[in-house]
Amino acid sequence: MTGPFTTIPATGTGYAQRVPRSASLDGGRPAGPALDVTDCLLERLDIGLLATTASDGVISDVNDTASRILGRDRAALIGSRLADHLLPGDAARLRDYHHHQLAHLPPGPAHAAVRGRATGTAPEPPLAVRLVRPGGSLVPVLIVATAVPGDDGPRVVSRVQDVTEQEQANRYLRLVLDHSPVSMLLIDQSGRSVFGVGAHTAEEAAGLAAAESASVFDVFADHPQPTAMLRRGLAGEPGARIVGAFGRYLDLHVMPIRDPRGQVSLVAAITIDITERENARAAQAHLADLARQALVTLEPAVLWRRATAVLAEHLGATATLHEVDGDTGALGVVAADGPSVSRTVAAAVAQEALRGPAGSQSATAGGEVDPRQDGWCTLAEPIGLRGEPAAVVTVLRPPGATGPPYTSPGTVLPAGVGAFNDSERSFMAAVASVLGAAAARFAAEREIRYRSQHDMLTDLPNRASLLERLRSSLAADHREGDGEGRAGVGRTGIVFVDLDSFKAVNDTYGHLAGDALLRAVAGRLRAAVRPCDVVARLAGDEFAVLCTRIESVDTVERVAARVLACLAEPVAIDGSTITITITASAGVAISGPGLTDPDRLLNASYIAMYAAKRAGAGRCVVHQDWMRLSAGPTPAPPE
Repeated sequence: MTGPFTTIPATGTGYAQRVPRSASLDGGRPAGPALDVTDCLLERLDIGLLATTASDGVISDVNDTASRILGRDRAALIGSRLADHLLPGDAARLRDYHHHQLAHLPPGPAHAAVRGRATGTAPEPPLAVRLVRPGGSLVPVLIVATAVPGDDGPRVVSRVQDVTEQEQANRYLRLVLDHSPVSMLLIDQSGRSVFGVGAHTAEEAAGLAAAESASVFDVFADHPQPTAMLRRGLAGEPGARIVGAFGRYLDLHVMPIRDPRGQVSLVAAITIDITERENARAAQAHLADLARQALVTLEPAVLWRRATAVLAEHLGATATLHEVDGDTGALGVVAADGPSVSRTVAAAVAQEALRGPAGSQSATAGGEVDPRQDGWCTLAEPIGLRGEPAAVVTVLRPPGATGPPYTSPGTVLPAGVGAFNDSERSFMAAVASVLGAAAARFAAEREIRYRSQHDMLTDLPNRASLLERLRSSLAADHREGDGEGRAGVGRTGIVFVDLDSFKAVNDTYGHLAGDALLRAVAGRLRAAVRPCDVVARLAGDEFAVLCTRIESVDTVERVAARVLACLAEPVAIDGSTITITITASAGVAISGPGLTDPDRLLNASYIAMYAAKRAGAGRCVVHQDWMRLSAGPTPAPPE
């Protein structure tokens, strides 16, 4: 440089100092005691300095540290353009940066310009660029430049700092944060992001990039909870809470950062993605509630509807439950929840789950089934005993990107789209287990109710069941008539049947043969009555036939006649050569005045049956008002 002094910036201050012209930037040539301190500082602080001409950016001087950073010796660097050692984009940015520095250089004596620069304006922020070494390797550096006057025109003196280690540390930090549930954001008082790393979703990442040039309050206006906390942070109020944003659950911590005067200059926001934890908590709560309902719900349909609602809500899917017909194996949908989906697709998923062999993916916890219809992502679980399912529960979601939704922040899918992950499969399996236990309870309760209403030997309704049906029939007669069972409005009849000499069968052939005969009698009675009639076994060899909505006693008598005729046919006992011929006595009673009570009507038919039995085997008698139980001969009717 020309003139008696060479001017260089003091390290880290933006101030300039004047150095005798005889001293080069590397401090390699001694220039008196004043330079000893400068040389020592430059070497110890590892600071690179270079000077370029203002007109064309040609390097006019460079110290050893800058030469080492650039990977070239001083002789090769001096006379070359600094832009030739940068990437094209960085070269353009550095040129604009230097022009900005030169624009701040006022006219006048050199020392006045330098002094005015030192005291009148704040130092410019460093410029981050990448230098190109021989061989093409890149070196990230920070450049702080200062324009200085000279006898032959202004020059730009630049401090060059190698930040390779810092950049590597930053890359490691970003790598860690990008693969962890943590993100960080630093905003200034204008709401703009000055630092951000570790976005949880693509939407958040795009927003953070936009927030570098716009306010976060505008960019994230659709997320009122987080932005409200950031506003309070700028007002000096720290805060922490769980918020919902970007389809995730985030644990947000906001901390104001104050300057030396105590004023809030920045706000730091740290968020931790706790979606999986919150989903696990929600799953536990859903399962606990469903388990409680499975213990107390009386009607299966109520529990099925609740289960599909829970699955649809928690998995963001369509949930259906099909009951299996125990006789035909046909499926019938009894509950559905969630977005509309083709019943054909849902039925195909359920059917495939039933066809899956024991131990296959469709018969075990979290079995994923692909019906190859419309590309739906599906899960299906049989409910009940293995091999004898009572129902099938299915969930279906539309296709999305391959892989679980929450593999990493960069591959998050919207809720309710794509394949099911392991936690979702486990939740489905847990719901199926709860429903399976409930189905077993329902089946046991049905069996208990059935046995309490049926005879175990013949599988016919028992006395209690008959009385219950008789009570319902009489109540219907009462609603349709005047309460006294008037003819023509529908009445109720009973045929009481008692086998003749059944004790002799047991005594002669044994009780096994007697039981076989009773089962045969039950079958013949079912075949002899009308479809609307009910056959019941009352006790021992006593049976009854309930006839509803009859208009006259003749209807009941015809039923009784068919019953006696079918029972008179010989009965071949299964598993033996025994053939038994037996007869029965029948008593008929029909509701009417004085016979509107179930017990009284059944008792009237019983009295008529005994009247028939006293008259001779194989007979039928219709109850009359004058009949009473008697141990003697059948009384004659009054004249």
